[in-house]
Amino acid sequence: MKKAVTTVFVSLFMVVVIVLIVQYSAPKSAQVGYAAPEFQLTMINQEQTVALQDYDDNFIIVNLWASWCDQCKDNFPLLEELDNKYGDEQLKVLAVNVDSLEFNDHGVLSFLLEHPYTIPFLKSNELFEESYPYLTGVPTTYFIDEDHIVIDAISGELDPKGIEQKMEHYFEHRNE
Repeated sequence: MKKAVTTVFVSLFMVVVIVLIVQYSAPKSAQVGYAAPEFQLTMINQEQTVALQDYDDNFIIVNLWASWCDQCKDNFPLLEELDNKYGDEQLKVLAVNVDSLEFNDHGVLSFLLEHPYTIPFLKSNELFEESYPYLTGVPTTYFIDEDHIVIDAISGELDPKGIEQKMEHYFEHRNE
């Protein structure tokens, strides 16, 4: 009897130790295969804030962009199309402007007025930029599943066929 109690106690202790090791060894920035870092950002041209937790049970595409980056702007029609096509399947696309932490506009507002996209455009902040680094510059796009695990990250212009295949595969197999 004592041996059984000791075994159960040691087993529980080991589980607690493993959970603590995993929790505190997780990266502080977004990395494929790990939990996406929390964020809270303000929408451009609005006072509304957006947080990762607002999108529980949603697949999220987080696109980092800058107003001076033509490649970044070239991604928006595809991102808008994905949001429209898969929005009913709980996809959310977020475009995060990383022009300046002080957000001095840099032509962002005029770009958005000229291109009335419906996806949310957000202002970056220091914590976000520490948590979601550029891979090799902008654009950088993170793919986060409904459990808030980063499942992919891409640097550069998005390939429409590749992204479409990725989304179709994800939505076909997400409940397996």
